[in-house]
Amino acid sequence: MPYTPDYPFPKLEYGQTLEVAPGVHWVRMPLPFALNHINLWLLEDGDTWTVIDTGYNVERTRDIWEDSLAKITGGGSVDRLICTHFHPDHLGLAGWFEERFGTALWMTYAEWLQAHVAVSETVTHNFDRWVEFYRDNGAPEKMTLGFREVREAFRDPWYRLPETVRRIQDNEEIVIGGRVWHVITGGGHSHEHASLWCPEINVLISGDQILPRISSNISLWYTEPDGDPLRHYFNSFDKFRHIPEDVLVLPSHDFPFRGMHGRLDDLRAHHQERLDAALAFCGAPQTAADVIPSLFTREIGVFEFGFAMGETLAHLNYLVTEGVLERHRHDDGLIRYGRAA
Repeated sequence: MPYTPDYPFPKLEYGQTLEVAPGVHWVRMPLPFALNHINLWLLEDGDTWTVIDTGYNVERTRDIWEDSLAKITGGGSVDRLICTHFHPDHLGLAGWFEERFGTALWMTYAEWLQAHVAVSETVTHNFDRWVEFYRDNGAPEKMTLGFREVREAFRDPWYRLPETVRRIQDNEEIVIGGRVWHVITGGGHSHEHASLWCPEINVLISGDQILPRISSNISLWYTEPDGDPLRHYFNSFDKFRHIPEDVLVLPSHDFPFRGMHGRLDDLRAHHQERLDAALAFCGAPQTAADVIPSLFTREIGVFEFGFAMGETLAHLNYLVTEGVLERHRHDDGLIRYGRAA
């Protein structure tokens, strides 16, 4: 029987807010690309407020925040910002919150460091190296050129990154509004993504780690060509299994939902289908670019290409780690994946 999440709340328009659990307010913001929205959370914290994730660095988002904060907090202070991970739709306005409200940034250290490396456009975000990596894996020239153009169009996704951080860690307990929230870290989508679970009100702020309708992008990066991010993602599922089935999940995209355990099973099955398709396609050695159509039935344009390439490589490397595929560089310089001997 197909998995169907239980959505207990109606859709919010941008700028609308809704208290979805005691002291937990949902704010829905626009994003300037195909995934056109993000869910953000504002938590009552005694005489102050805690924000979970910020939205993207565009003027419209800042304006919505100004209006939403005025309506919800009544001018109360926003003392703490907890960011689930470094991606700019989650961390993009951290510097704005710091400047505007004096808000302190809390996040895992790996994600904070990754954000600063990304902003510097070195090491993990050297786009010349990305292009070289994709070419080695069979990417056509028009796609690598398009990939660069798309990335150039989003050069300033972060307002400004705070230079200090209060590090949060796996299994840490954070008290917000007199309630204990447990930090659950996981990999795959990013290196040290943090979700927050409050047993007292049975609410999980899942960030991008568990989404009800789409799967978060799980990509291999050029800096870790032997990496296995899909395995990290699967391993993170076990860290959520102790949470009650009727937990209210507050994801970063789509809508709040119930049915987390069914969704974890559904996500695992989804990725297993892609693994099976990739293995079947590699009867003869194939580049990652060759394999993309076997994993993605929709047309892949230049905007989606980097995500599709990274995710395909993540699935192929998982199969290499499983011992059923081998990866070799051929005489033409291209890296191909073929059945293990």
